[in-house]
Amino acid sequence: MHASVRASSRPRTLAERLAAWQELLRRVRSSDELVVGASPRFRAVQRRRTVAASRIGFLVIAAAAAFDGVVLIDRDPSAGPTLLALNGAVASLAVGGWWLLGNRLRRFPDPVAAGVTYAMAAATAWTGIILPRLAVESAGYLLLFPVLVTLILPWSTRTHLRWLAGYAAVAMAFLFSESTSFEVDERSDLVIVMLVAIGASLAGHVLLQLAAIRNFSQVRRIERLRRRADADRNELARVHRALEETARTDPLTGARNRLRLTEDLRATRGRIHRVGQPHALIAFDLDRFKWINDALGHLAGDEVLKSVVGAVRGSLRAEDDVYRFGGEEFIVLMRSDDAAETEAAAERLRATVEALRIPHPGNDPYGVVTISLGAVLLAPADLAASDDDWFGRADAALYEAKRAGRNRVVNSA
Repeated sequence: MHASVRASSRPRTLAERLAAWQELLRRVRSSDELVVGASPRFRAVQRRRTVAASRIGFLVIAAAAAFDGVVLIDRDPSAGPTLLALNGAVASLAVGGWWLLGNRLRRFPDPVAAGVTYAMAAATAWTGIILPRLAVESAGYLLLFPVLVTLILPWSTRTHLRWLAGYAAVAMAFLFSESTSFEVDERSDLVIVMLVAIGASLAGHVLLQLAAIRNFSQVRRIERLRRRADADRNELARVHRALEETARTDPLTGARNRLRLTEDLRATRGRIHRVGQPHALIAFDLDRFKWINDALGHLAGDEVLKSVVGAVRGSLRAEDDVYRFGGEEFIVLMRSDDAAETEAAAERLRATVEALRIPHPGNDPYGVVTISLGAVLLAPADLAASDDDWFGRADAALYEAKRAGRNRVVNSA
């Protein structure tokens, strides 16, 4: 413990002091206040705020200059032309600045605002010089002006420092002018108060700038959190849709499952009821499929099922679909106008599977994988029947095709 106390109390070397200063400067440069304050996005936001505040301030300055000119001319008609020219120039400059910031110079609000406020300050100082009895009022306005500019204009700190330097020169020139009636002590007091006002303006600007940076950082942070929340919500919705799709899809063949078939049959009933559009329900299964599982194994049987379903789906229209009903039995639900179209569609499916030429030695006399199909046309007259009744009719037609020799279509009346 004594050693650590001695180590901490020993004087630091020059290299250690330089390292400490470099670390302090690094922390200052990397602080949010400097990093965010120097960012193009923050400067763009402040520029827009400065444009809006300056345009409003310019209108106020123009109105104040016009009012001040009328009042002063009434108090001293002999100085009327000078005051009229002075205040008219300030009002014109303010109106011109208002127009320019709304058009050509909207990207350069700082120099425009500085020029107009300098003109206002110079006009105030010149009024006190040409009308000595108004020197006290002019001094009061000049003392308030830095604080008002700080509160109104959110321009950059660099601009504010330059403006304060120029403003101090105008104010000091006024205070030390021989035309004013200030005594030496009054001048000294006014100089001190003016320096205090300038210091308060600088401190106020820094505090307001830091507050603006903090607010900007918080808004950006909230925006990032909202974007992240939106992305998470979209991802959650995508996963939810994927889960719903998975819950309605047979994992082996990619065909729809019984749950999706029930849902789609409900929608089909609605279409048949609304517009009277008939639909076809086609049941099919693979001929002598058990032989493949027993002789070649279930993995080979799975590959056959996937190949058959892929071929069937490839020959269907986009609005039609195939469903795994159980084992090697499948259902096709499709739009159809009449029994002839239904039978032709089923025959196309049969031919498509046979054309795959998947070897099947146990399927005599064909020697390749084939399917038998039972087709049913569903019309408005069939809406009173249940789904099971529809399945029963298609299944009966399917087994009729089996009994007739397999690899054929039976269309149920």
